[in-house]
Amino acid sequence: MIKQMCLSIIIVNYRNYELTIKCIKSVKASIKNINYEIIVIDNDSPNQSYEKILNEFNNDNVVSVIKNNKNSGFGAANNLGAEKAGGEYVLFLNPDIVVVGNAIEKMLNKIKEDSEIGLLSGKLLNDDRSVQYSCRRILPLNKFLCCRTPISKLVSKNKKEQYDFEYLMKDFNHDVSSEVEWVMGACILMRKEFFFEVGKFSKEYFMYFEDVDLSNKVRKKGKKVYYLADAELIHLHRQESTKKLSKMTMIHLKSMSKFYYKYYFNKFDFK
Repeated sequence: MIKQMCLSIIIVNYRNYELTIKCIKSVKASIKNINYEIIVIDNDSPNQSYEKILNEFNNDNVVSVIKNNKNSGFGAANNLGAEKAGGEYVLFLNPDIVVVGNAIEKMLNKIKEDSEIGLLSGKLLNDDRSVQYSCRRILPLNKFLCCRTPISKLVSKNKKEQYDFEYLMKDFNHDVSSEVEWVMGACILMRKEFFFEVGKFSKEYFMYFEDVDLSNKVRKKGKKVYYLADAELIHLHRQESTKKLSKMTMIHLKSMSKFYYKYYFNKFDFK
């Protein structure tokens, strides 16, 4: 009898094949007792990413590599991976993730035992093992503008730090598992059926805010977005879009505008 696929791990690659290969190897080293597959979507990388990853895992029956015919963005590429997935659960991982210990098994066990969890993530760590503030609050638009965009340069340091403290949940004990408002898309575990039920990653975002949007849709369905503190993963995160005006900044601001218009058009608070 063929054992049913339990977990499909989806990784979207764009140019960073070295990180993607490192991520895959960390996944394979960490999983011991799960029937799983790894699906890599190469988002039409302009370099040799597709070939490099394909050659690295050419004889590996766990890893499949799919070349997208265009760079369709983060959410759309993950949706493509989910459509190819055979697992009961889907785990979306950024290519700059390194799994620590048996984090994936811990996450899977938790979502299996609690049917009220709609979306789950682990504790993301920086390369030096310090906590990365990956579970966050949805701020009123004005506060978000003042602490997470280039506009922050025009705001007083005290006000920016106040809003940033609130946004990053620095008052929250990140060693404690808890329901939260949203989690970064670098690591998201869901039941595949529920992922499709909430409408997958929303199409309107090319990049950024698709994770906030997905978390919001999960909560609107009455399910929990859950942060699992004892499942640790290293995330080599580069926060580029908030530092200076660039193409990525403009994409970030465009996605931000779409999200707030969609859900929180009148949510302003200057207290």
